[in-house]
Amino acid sequence: MKQIAVIGLGSFGTNLARKLSELGASVVVIDSSEARIDRIKAYVDKAILGDASDPRLFRELGLERMDTVVLSLGDELDASVLAALHLKELGAKNIVAKVASEDHEKIVKLIGAEATVFPERDMAVRLANSLSGQNIAEYLPLGPDLSLMEIKPLSSMVGKTIAELNFREKYRCQIVAIHESAGARRVFIPQPGTVIREDHLLFIIGANEDVDSLGSRAQKE
Repeated sequence: MKQIAVIGLGSFGTNLARKLSELGASVVVIDSSEARIDRIKAYVDKAILGDASDPRLFRELGLERMDTVVLSLGDELDASVLAALHLKELGAKNIVAKVASEDHEKIVKLIGAEATVFPERDMAVRLANSLSGQNIAEYLPLGPDLSLMEIKPLSSMVGKTIAELNFREKYRCQIVAIHESAGARRVFIPQPGTVIREDHLLFIIGANEDVDSLGSRAQKE
């Protein structure tokens, strides 16, 4: 079971913590608002009322042993940066920070955050990619160089196996899952012998330029 701490219970942090719990993670949350703690404590393993800038609290909770620590302190740049610094000094393994600007992102990455989330920008990118082409269903930036996209198959893919397409070499992307949009509507991890069907949705992952290239081809069909 994954152990994840969420620091800061604004809208993003609260929804993230609840969803993680629903997915089976062991979740610890920290916030300075008693009302926010009261609203979420029934949904997580541990809800702590405390100061997110206090390194002693992080040490007492053993946050360095968590699989991931998410900083979701809204627009509180000073608090976010200070918390990231304390977590790094404590030895936290995987720090993910919600950021409010590109400067905020640069600072927490310099301190040592392994990943950042910029909700307004990321959602705008996803929506733009979704609206710009009928064959692109979802687009999710995973970092500065990597993206995940969900697309309908190109007409040239339909009826062929992944191996026959030589997909990874030809498109420089990897199909990590396939969603059947008809019948049982199941999602599965494909094997090389999987035949691509017209009703499939392909989850592909790869470098941004390669994902964008394949997405551009999908838009033209």
